[in-house]
Amino acid sequence: MKNLTRNAHMMPDDSHIHNIAGSILRNYDYLFPSAYPDIPLNLNMLKEAMAETGFFLEEEKIPEFMENIELQLAAMVPLNWNNYGTIAILLNKTHPEEDLIAISLQRITELVRELPNFNDAAVPDEDTLDSIIYTWISLTDEYPGFTEDEAWS
Repeated sequence: MKNLTRNAHMMPDDSHIHNIAGSILRNYDYLFPSAYPDIPLNLNMLKEAMAETGFFLEEEKIPEFMENIELQLAAMVPLNWNNYGTIAILLNKTHPEEDLIAISLQRITELVRELPNFNDAAVPDEDTLDSIIYTWISLTDEYPGFTEDEAWS
């Protein structure tokens, strides 16, 4: 395996992110698919995977790096309808052009089923789809004054 040790002042590239996310997935495979809305990721998991791959960062760069790892994990782990937070993160990244105010429940269902790591054959209930939409809206800067009441109307 190639030595991935880098200067702590440098930011990781995509291959480092992929390797570290892969390490987390291998070491914590029993957590996936998750029964929770979001990726189960914590600082200890990240630090362990970074040490395993020989990659180190300055402490102040960890939060941004952790977001990149979460996004990479979201694209790698098996997903089901319980994972609406993770699904929203992926949809926000892969479909930024969608009009979230006008999007239909059918369109959300189609987009989710197109995700390569989504493998739940169940029919989602309306509350789950609403949770995906509301979470997705919360991830965008497009509707900064958008209230929860407006999201559900």
